[in-house]
Amino acid sequence: MRTYLVCFLFCMALGLAAPAWTLDIPAGREIGLRGGVDATGLEENYAAQELYFLADLPWASPVKALPGLHFRLDSGLGHVRSGADSGVWLAVGADLFFRACGDRLIFEAGWRPTWLPDYRFGDDHMGGPVQFSSHAGLALQWHKTVLGYRFQHTSNAGLYAKNPGLDLHLLSLGVRF
Repeated sequence: MRTYLVCFLFCMALGLAAPAWTLDIPAGREIGLRGGVDATGLEENYAAQELYFLADLPWASPVKALPGLHFRLDSGLGHVRSGADSGVWLAVGADLFFRACGDRLIFEAGWRPTWLPDYRFGDDHMGGPVQFSSHAGLALQWHKTVLGYRFQHTSNAGLYAKNPGLDLHLLSLGVRF
């Protein structure tokens, strides 16, 4: 039953973001790769990679004092490895981002519900498949190329008895179109 609920929530998130994909938003999409390592000392050492897709959303800034604050869809299909154990994740959520220095510097923060079906890695047990990822980072854009850094925390927010969380340092390379 829980699996069906999570799948339903992911479909709802995609459905809410789908209108943004049909709008003509200039240079509002980005696709790329992220990769990195764990930031904290759990029992195991982690390496992660993610294929990501970002799409600017047309909604106005929620803070009138910051007219440059925007929303975007943030989705990714990732792989995490620790020793001989590995797993994949699917994450779909939203970011708030702000552009500065002539739109070349991007500050971002966001939150994504994350589906992690393989949640046991050696001595680490992430509790269950339903996780939540939050992040903060910055990126530099040069023409259509984007180089970024993100600190990402993933945990199950206390849904399960075990909740060690996983913190990652991630570098990204993407292309805006």
